Amino acid sequence: MKRIKRHLSVFIAVAFIAGIWGCVEPTNSSMVTSVAQAKSRDKEEKSPYEQDVKPLTTLDCARCHYSVFEIIRDNGGKHQLDCQFCHETFHTYRPDKNWSDVVPQCTTCHGEIHGPTFLDCLSCHGNAHMPIAGLTNMTTLEKDCANCHTAQSAEVTQYPSAHSKVACSDCHHTQHGYKPDCVECHEQPHTDYANNDSCMGCHPVHKPLEIRYTEETPNGVCATCHEEINSRLISTHKKHASLQCAYCHQETHGNIPQCQDCHGLPHSKGMLDKFNGCTDCHFDPHALVLPGH
Repeated sequence: MKRIKRHLSVFIAVAFIAGIWGCVEPTNSSMVTSVAQAKSRDKEEKSPYEQDVKPLTTLDCARCHYSVFEIIRDNGGKHQLDCQFCHETFHTYRPDKNWSDVVPQCTTCHGEIHGPTFLDCLSCHGNAHMPIAGLTNMTTLEKDCANCHTAQSAEVTQYPSAHSKVACSDCHHTQHGYKPDCVECHEQPHTDYANNDSCMGCHPVHKPLEIRYTEETPNGVCATCHEEINSRLISTHKKHASLQCAYCHQETHGNIPQCQDCHGLPHSKGMLDKFNGCTDCHFDPHALVLPGH
């Protein structure tokens, strides 16, 4: 009995110690690991003066120049480049140094893109960080439009119209490149086809009286000005009534075709010699009514 009690006491003691060791050991192991990791970090983390300096990124610049970053992000266009692409040197401004010696020169990349006359880029492009959206000073641009837009300027001058009497900025207002809707000025156009594609299908914008059209132009467009002629045409049952106006009056407004272009010589030479022309008998080509009919 005593032997059993002795063995039981030993067993309990061993179990007690084992239990304590089981609770303590993980904690000690975790502590050992943490200490080891801390020592490892101490070895890895060098002093700033022991590390290589990495080049600034655009996002680094944005931390201080965020308003500029926003402008480029939203309206930068082709200027959405790394900051250092243009600003090869930076933070070098001194009051005694000319500002133009510090900021990058537009001509470095763009050359004399608008010729030798326009070298003060910022006089038109108000903000280099948004080169197109910044073209808003239309008063400044107006007097120089013809220097770049020579073809358009020549058309307006060569083909006088109401458009010749207005300034470029009266139509192309707000910003450079703005193209207005025709109905901004022409509030009551002469057709129901009131959109830019329809208007300019006949009226070239800088020479609007030089009317052009295709054979598919609806007769209703012509009828808005030529109402009486259209009425005569649709009242007849002759073959001409089935044609588009532009089929005969091709390409150029006011073009009057020769009957022979389509009909050739439908009568004998002897008969034709008795008359001055087709309309001596057929009178109106839009009605084709013969005498006594």
